[in-house]
Amino acid sequence: METMQSLNDLLTSYLDRVRSLETENRKLESKIWEHLEKKGPQVRDWGHYFKTIEELRAQIFTNTVDNARMVQQIDNAHLAAGDFRVKYETEMVMCQSHGVTSMGSDTTVTPLQLETEIEALKEELLFMKKNQEEEIKGLQDQIPSSGLTLEVDAPESQDLAEIMEDIQAQYDQLAQKI
Repeated sequence: METMQSLNDLLTSYLDRVRSLETENRKLESKIWEHLEKKGPQVRDWGHYFKTIEELRAQIFTNTVDNARMVQQIDNAHLAAGDFRVKYETEMVMCQSHGVTSMGSDTTVTPLQLETEIEALKEELLFMKKNQEEEIKGLQDQIPSSGLTLEVDAPESQDLAEIMEDIQAQYDQLAQKI
């Protein structure tokens, strides 16, 4: 029996505590509702932030486009530099293969060298003319024994000496301009 009494007391104490908590809960709910009715529901206006966000997006887009343009210009500059490097290297190889080492000091020597080369070419031309005439004469001598009849109807040949003189005159004019 004592156990029942003690359990009964515990139950009563527990129920009192529950009732007390329910009363406290109702009071708190009431205070919350009063506070909400006085202040009203709080709705925030975020509209002014949207304008700032749109401005920042526009700036980001503009900067992205500018960056892309700069990257493209840098790439184009790299390509142009590569082209110039290849052209420079090609010119250097060509100059080295033709014996040109320095443009500044060789410009005074060049006219003399060219005149020497022209004289050598003239001598070679005379030698080639002489060889050609000998070959033609030898071929003409073979024609009667071969039984062929050959007639040549060719236009008059150009005077190579005259052409060489024209080239020499043009060279002299260019050399005087330098």
